[in-house]
Amino acid sequence: MGHITKAAQTGTIAATVTPTNLAVSITGDSAIAFGSVALSTATTTAGNSDTQTVNNDGSNAVLNVKSGNASGGVAWTLGTSIGSNIFKLEVSTTTGSTYMTFQATDTYLTASSTFNSLTSGDLDFQFTTPSASDDFVEKSLTITVQVTTQ
Repeated sequence: MGHITKAAQTGTIAATVTPTNLAVSITGDSAIAFGSVALSTATTTAGNSDTQTVNNDGSNAVLNVKSGNASGGVAWTLGTSIGSNIFKLEVSTTTGSTYMTFQATDTYLTASSTFNSLTSGDLDFQFTTPSASDDFVEKSLTITVQVTTQ
């Protein structure tokens, strides 16, 4: 009996992988003091010492921000336009030349769809006070910065 020999047939697959590390930090004091502002008035961090520098400490990412309502005394609600006890908040990645309006409380807004790895970018915020307020005590709010995959 004879032996039949078959040639082995193979194929190759080229595979690549890119590690992802999502990490963000804020340089400086991570605080904004808008100060005393009249009703129905916008104030901005652009051009003063309250511009916030955000650092992408990881992979290429999307930069998102969100805001809560303002607490302290009678709460103010975030809105897309001002009203009684309703404030408006906007964010800029262009030193205040253009702003994007926060749409709803605790809903992320994309500040930058391309936030390159190991880079930094400035965020400025414009706060517009309500048209009327039930009290006149200091308000506090939290702005959250997030990076997600592209």
